[in-house]
Amino acid sequence: MKNKSLEEHYIEFERDGFTLFPKMLSQEWMNEMKGSFDELSKKMHVSGQGDPNVLTNVLEHKHDYVLPALTNEKLLDFVEMIVGPHVQLESTTFRRTPPQQKKENHVLGYHRDMFASFPQEGVYQRPLLFNALSYLQDLNDENGPLRIIPGSHKQALSISPKEMNIAREGDRILYPKAGDIAVFHCSLLHTGCLNLSNEYRYLYFMTLNHSWLKHRENFDGPVCRDIIKKARQNNDRRLLRLLGQDDQFVGRANCGFQSPEEDTWKRWIEEDKGALKT
Repeated sequence: MKNKSLEEHYIEFERDGFTLFPKMLSQEWMNEMKGSFDELSKKMHVSGQGDPNVLTNVLEHKHDYVLPALTNEKLLDFVEMIVGPHVQLESTTFRRTPPQQKKENHVLGYHRDMFASFPQEGVYQRPLLFNALSYLQDLNDENGPLRIIPGSHKQALSISPKEMNIAREGDRILYPKAGDIAVFHCSLLHTGCLNLSNEYRYLYFMTLNHSWLKHRENFDGPVCRDIIKKARQNNDRRLLRLLGQDDQFVGRANCGFQSPEEDTWKRWIEEDKGALKT
């Protein structure tokens, strides 16, 4: 399979609400992250509260691996095609799912993500939020594939509580490979499946939203503060935005909108690149 261009990924994302970037994370990256889960879990749940199998604010505790994944140029170039140079890290999540007991249909529950809205039939709206997620092992029928309803980000499609956990005929079943990154529109209906294997299923994902929205990631820790300090010294506007520091927000959010946004975005992106100190 040939690699898709960013334009082809964008067409797929707008049409289906989903696109998959193959092999974006290295085997070394995945081995290190999986091997560090227990240590991170103990460190981040010292009070005994919370789910030890779900880790958040991972950037502060594993920045040497999380930051390179977050700043992947291909991924950021793509998401800026979707919403322009306004991309903020809303949260990081590292999760492992232990083996689960088989149930009828073994579908976890169809849902749309945070900041979604119920779509207008046939209308594409730019997402306020999207997830960039990666499984750290190949998915199969045993450890639980992904199921999506292609195009449901543009469909006035309702699912009742009784139907949430029932596999739907005609859904697209996805089997991402380890290290692939899947990017979802927040209004796409999707679900995971039960992990029926004998091993943990590892999932790492970055949730991205607009820089003027609220975020759950905590950028106040010493590691994040140091990253922000260095980004400011380098005038790295893209990284500052990702970490909740959008110095161009007021001017760009109040630009007058007298020309197509995509043209304006290209100019701003070039401005940001030109401002970066090397």
